Amino acid sequence: MYRRPGAGIAALVLIAAAATGCQQDASEQPLDVVAVDSVLSELGGTLTASLERGQRWRMISSIGVGLPPNDFRPEDLPEPGSRGAGLLQVYCIQCHWLPTPQMHSAAEWPILVKRNLLRMEQLKDRLGGPLTTGLIGEVVMAGYESVEIPSQADTDTIIAYLQLYALPTPEPGELSAGPGRELFQQKCSVCHELPAPSAHTATGWDRVVGQMQAYMALFDVTPLSDRELDAITGYLRERGAR
Repeated sequence: MYRRPGAGIAALVLIAAAATGCQQDASEQPLDVVAVDSVLSELGGTLTASLERGQRWRMISSIGVGLPPNDFRPEDLPEPGSRGAGLLQVYCIQCHWLPTPQMHSAAEWPILVKRNLLRMEQLKDRLGGPLTTGLIGEVVMAGYESVEIPSQADTDTIIAYLQLYALPTPEPGELSAGPGRELFQQKCSVCHELPAPSAHTATGWDRVVGQMQAYMALFDVTPLSDRELDAITGYLRERGAR
């Protein structure tokens, strides 16, 4: 999900202002620091808990709202014991929650990984973080106090893993005509490439579309109306994997 980074920060300020319970105009309300910290901690990753407020603010400002949801677990990853899955956990959760490979298509992942590497280079020691030691997957972490940037070999492994299990896109002719096709093409390509209807079964699409509806609301993207929801879900159900 993507929108202007500034919009996310503005939303945080408004949320914090509302949390004060004051009757003044939002522009006159004192900033509730506890409320801001609470919201920022929800947006960060598991290894950012010890960040100072300014560090976390810079991180969220840089990332914007292209953040993964916070309910995807390591055991949900494809081949969770593989090196690619382990590296994803080592590097990606330094700054945000664990991404699922199906968030984006194979063509999108190299661009997104490169973009995040640039952010890591820029933030590195300014971001900081707690020490991490032990084994994650088959990768031994010796401890670090700043952002750990992957080597070229690890980067290549991460990209290959993400592309292998990426969001499937439609094959030529797969998007056959029918009610809901135009809405599907319009609405479901706002945040990522258009997924292939064969990516899920009919039952699976009911669950996935429901999740996307929740994520759209979370990231300030206007959710689907009941009519749009029924049309898109119906279109995908008919063309889902058997």
